[in-house]
Amino acid sequence: MIHTNYNRLNQILAGVIFLISFIVYFDTMAPTVSYWDCGEFIAVSHTLGVPHPPGSPFFLLLGRVASMVPISDDIAFRVNILSPLSSAFAVMFLYLIIVQIVLHWRGKLESVHDALVAFGGAIVGSLVFAFTDSHWFNAVEAEVYAFSTFFTAIVVWLILHWSEKADERGHERYILIIAYMIGLATGLHLLNLLTLPFVALIIYFRKYKFEWKSFGITVGTTGVIFFIIHNVIIKGLPKIAASIGIGATAGLILAVFGGMVWAIANQKKLASIALTSMVLVLIGYSTYALIFIRSNQNPNIDENDPETVEAFISYLEREQYGDVGVFPRRFKGIPPIHEAVGYPDPETRKFSSAQESKYKKFQKGKQWDYFWDYQIRKMYNRYFLWQFAGRGPSADPYVTAMGANSREDGIDWTQFGLPLAFILGIL
Repeated sequence: MIHTNYNRLNQILAGVIFLISFIVYFDTMAPTVSYWDCGEFIAVSHTLGVPHPPGSPFFLLLGRVASMVPISDDIAFRVNILSPLSSAFAVMFLYLIIVQIVLHWRGKLESVHDALVAFGGAIVGSLVFAFTDSHWFNAVEAEVYAFSTFFTAIVVWLILHWSEKADERGHERYILIIAYMIGLATGLHLLNLLTLPFVALIIYFRKYKFEWKSFGITVGTTGVIFFIIHNVIIKGLPKIAASIGIGATAGLILAVFGGMVWAIANQKKLASIALTSMVLVLIGYSTYALIFIRSNQNPNIDENDPETVEAFISYLEREQYGDVGVFPRRFKGIPPIHEAVGYPDPETRKFSSAQESKYKKFQKGKQWDYFWDYQIRKMYNRYFLWQFAGRGPSADPYVTAMGANSREDGIDWTQFGLPLAFILGIL
């Protein structure tokens, strides 16, 4: 808990963190349309069109509102500004999260030293994150990832805030807000569902004493909740509508709403929280109606044309992208696939199939070398160092022991005598 004398300071520092982040992001924001999906999101936001699966309808609604704000002649500029705003709020919430974690570790702030540790650590941690390569990149263009980070941050902050208020009257409202945030986030990116295990564990360790049995029940319940949201609500409702009709599906949703009203009226605490949370998730998920409704209006951008229930199911399932198995093909027994172009003459061919059996063999040592040299050093280590040590143009295939080099990634380990940014990132 923060002492009253420091609470105001904490709020001021959170606002300062937001302003610093927003000013930097806004100053480096793309002034107009940028590459890849950004142009598509800007166009469909302004026209309320239908983007590529799975749609991100909540982002389209926010983008539509932003596109009508008269702050620039360029529509792209108006939509782009959503990302600096949401990213700056995410950094601010990260600051508040770190403060809460430090308070949980050290207890109540009672001295200047305690405040310096809590607030100073939160300032450093949040600003280090603010200027990491990935977050900064997402913060300056019209993409869903900035908002996704914001929703992840606010859900984590809400559950930590709940843990402080868990013994007070009305603490359940934080759980209900979290349910609504998760529902809204489904209209942005499914990544936010990964906050569910964190939320469940915070609730468990705050309310119960650890026992393997109760812990297993909590883990299992979390899995069931994840399944209900992901498979029954997000992916399942359209399939139910295709099976029993839209009217009957609406009846099922009304039945859940009726169950919520009954549970509240009869003071069934656990049932009322569970059913109200489900209703709030459904309300948040309802942004997907935008895709179905607008597709039937045939906008200029109407990808996959999901104006029927069956087409909408295919849209949500991302069927156009195909399916890739978890394991490599060699474990599936799939035969080699060859494609001959033109009309090759078997008498004059310049290849031999005599060594075909050798090609099918694989050497585990070589595969582990590839895994270590490329996947770990070249890909993971380089990406990690991008966040804290900088990067430049990719032109050099050489990989150092740390998985990066100055020519390829712009990393200069001699800056200031020490790799200070990297050290801060590790800390």
